[in-house]
Amino acid sequence: MSIAITEDHRALAETARSFADKRNLRGAARARLESSDDVLPECWAELAELGWLGLHLPEDVGGSGYGIDELVVVVEELARAVAPGPFAPTVIASAVIAAAGDNDLKSRVLPGLADGSTVGAVALGGSVTVAEGAASGDAGVVLGAALASLILVPVGDDVAVVDATGGGVTIDSPPSLDPSRPSARVTLDGAPVTVMVGARRVLVDLARVILSADAVGVARECTEMGAAYSKERIQFGRPIAMYQAVKHHCANMAVATELATSAVWDAARASATGGDQLTYAAAAATTLAAPAADLCANLNTQVHGGIAITWEHDAHLYMRRATTLLHYLDATGAAEELTDVTRRGVAREKTVELPPEAAAIRTEVRTFAQGIKDLPADQQRTRLIETGYVMPHWPKPYGRAAGAVEQLVIEQEFADAGITRPAYGITAWNILTIIQYATQDQIDRWVTPALNQDVIWCQLFSEPDAGSDAAGVKTKATRVDGGWLVNGQKVWTSGAHVAGMGFATVRTNPDVPKHDGITMMAIDMHADGVEVRPLKQTSGASDFNEVFFNDVLVSDDDVVGPVDGGWTVARATLGNESVSIGGGSGGMSLPGAALVAPFDAHPERLDGGAARVGRYIAEHQAMGLLNLRSANRAVAGGEPGPEGAMTKLVLSEIGHEAAAIMTELNGEDSLFLDGPGGLSNLLVLMHRGMSIAGGTSEIKRNQIGERILGLPRDPLLK
Repeated sequence: MSIAITEDHRALAETARSFADKRNLRGAARARLESSDDVLPECWAELAELGWLGLHLPEDVGGSGYGIDELVVVVEELARAVAPGPFAPTVIASAVIAAAGDNDLKSRVLPGLADGSTVGAVALGGSVTVAEGAASGDAGVVLGAALASLILVPVGDDVAVVDATGGGVTIDSPPSLDPSRPSARVTLDGAPVTVMVGARRVLVDLARVILSADAVGVARECTEMGAAYSKERIQFGRPIAMYQAVKHHCANMAVATELATSAVWDAARASATGGDQLTYAAAAATTLAAPAADLCANLNTQVHGGIAITWEHDAHLYMRRATTLLHYLDATGAAEELTDVTRRGVAREKTVELPPEAAAIRTEVRTFAQGIKDLPADQQRTRLIETGYVMPHWPKPYGRAAGAVEQLVIEQEFADAGITRPAYGITAWNILTIIQYATQDQIDRWVTPALNQDVIWCQLFSEPDAGSDAAGVKTKATRVDGGWLVNGQKVWTSGAHVAGMGFATVRTNPDVPKHDGITMMAIDMHADGVEVRPLKQTSGASDFNEVFFNDVLVSDDDVVGPVDGGWTVARATLGNESVSIGGGSGGMSLPGAALVAPFDAHPERLDGGAARVGRYIAEHQAMGLLNLRSANRAVAGGEPGPEGAMTKLVLSEIGHEAAAIMTELNGEDSLFLDGPGGLSNLLVLMHRGMSIAGGTSEIKRNQIGERILGLPRDPLLK
């Protein structure tokens, strides 16, 4: 999914994509490989006529009156085509001047930047000083300088606006790695300048947002190119996409792209308010987006194989753009700054933009919340159950059949009132499936006791030979008078030792394909023949269990759904963990801010410390933003995106990194279970389970490749 999620933004993205295709911008970029001419692209005037050069600028200076969030939509689409020309540096220059310039500077400069008669360039480093209105020094590498008529150059905390065509400006334009958007070295010697006081922060933040959108465009196009080619390329008699190694390359590209997309989307939103919120979000975006473009460009080349390292193939166009962005944006520096910003106590606010109709819903929810907030916990739970507020997204009468807007309003108002809804965990996944597939008699027997927390449910799916392959069920149910005798074993069953009921997959027909012979049954965990054996984990705790069935009698009345048709019911249960809308980042992850104090205590213990901590902070933030984007898309009426399918994988991966960082920072204390080593050793002993339980990371990558990218399954898998 692109940065665009609202209807208007999606329409803008489609327009920009169509423009890029019709004007063959990728072909125009390729033409620059063998041309030494530094000229504006043929489409430059059209970009101005469409209003895209001034999309983010006020109308009184020739702009369209929109914002950075619209601008990044266009930037991403142009980047997908590696569009040639100085579009990005020009709009960065105009965005900075619009945000930090005085009225005189704005009125003199912005109209030209909006209509394309003035071309902008941007430096982010160098060593330039200003005295008496004249700038001297080395501006470093300047993006777009070869064609520029105006250059922004940082000077201490300020920004100098330089007339590139005036005196005292020397522009050296050696051959660029990315000739479609060449860079240059710029030196100043008494060049007249206009100084925007205190604008360096604005320059860095906005450049990071806009160029990170550029990087996301590169990453997304490379992901789609690689996935498409892997479906077409035949080796050893089958598409290479069927090979897990290739499929995982494509999945890794998709995950990196979506994390970066979420971060850039959020940074664009933060540009409306600026300040520390923008600095935090922009640093997070750059930390993820530039490396994502580099990763995807390289993996796209790897997936294509030999053809991708030929001059004729387009893969190297994206390699050139990605490598340039990686070094120009300095993702390592951005990560280090993110650590520093976090150290200062800055945290990104996660908000969902609700439509006007939320106001009426809010009045009703607020009245209800205020009416129950002071009730005892058991009475409060009863009222939540009676009204459907206990699980708002569930169907009536057990929930409220709440849509995205209502769910989010309920979350906000309950939080403000200090109301915590009961935590049902695995019980909720099972009960929702029962509501969806069970008979009314079964619903009447099981739902209310579960909601009252009188009965806990466990999920009896995994078996010794059927972990991630949930359909590989061997637990057998044999027909007898009035019901079934169940024999077999389940394993890794969370909470079985405290559960009163279990929801089990059993095999009722061994003579059909494995998905067709499964039946779902509710099993009394205290029935004769049920044996629960807790499994001691590496940490010493026993949260998982083995469960053995020895001639356990299950009544026909406890069969949920059709006999031999239970796989559909089972899949519903597997999917019900994440059906509600929310903006959380996952309760089992270590917040990024929690790593800052241990790092500050022993910075010498962590190689690349500030950058490594910053990358973790950015990834943790982006994981939460995956859910937030999903919520915002739902509110905007959009279709579900890929975010939910990726959250579990991301949660697992960053858990590994948190454990590694904490262990290194604790040094010798990591040898002990008390003191500082306690938490890190718990992470060491248990974090690997996150990439195993609930579907291994390898299986999740297969699912991402197949269900999101449309890659084919291995034909050997039945």
